[in-house]
Amino acid sequence: MPPNTPLPPSLIQNVEQVLPIDEIFPTGALLLGGAVLIGVVLLHGVVMRWVQNHVSARDPFIRRSPQAWRSDLVMASVILALLTAGLVEVILWTAALKYSSLFPTWVGAAAYAASSYTTLGNATRAPPPGWSMLGPIIAISGLFTFGWSGSVLVNVVHLVGQARDSARATGAGRSPGGHS
Repeated sequence: MPPNTPLPPSLIQNVEQVLPIDEIFPTGALLLGGAVLIGVVLLHGVVMRWVQNHVSARDPFIRRSPQAWRSDLVMASVILALLTAGLVEVILWTAALKYSSLFPTWVGAAAYAASSYTTLGNATRAPPPGWSMLGPIIAISGLFTFGWSGSVLVNVVHLVGQARDSARATGAGRSPGGHS
């Protein structure tokens, strides 16, 4: 076919018969899943930015003394923030499932959301027919956010380690006798 030639309608119908996109990704599941996924990832971005700003702001706190408890306290706050983000993100998915009337109970919606989000896929309840692609969409959001959290956590460990090493190298917090 020459460039800019429209596809014949028969070819389009043949593709739709061979690859029924509406059956694979029903519009409702795609719209709901896509909207919540975007919201979850944007929320995650806010938390990741907070974590990075939090660690940067605590750098002087760690550099004042090589004592491990200072860096451990910063790391504990980061881990708590990452845990809170993941739990809130599962709650967002749960609310979307429940308020869309896809699950009759909060417990069923939460079990499905958490199981899909963590990619375990072992929920005992399933959404109604036509909504089964929500599980993979929820899993994709979990993969995005877990990967992002992992990369931020690696960076945080590096930054905290650098700050602690700098405190040790400069002898910060040491008394004149050489003891901390």
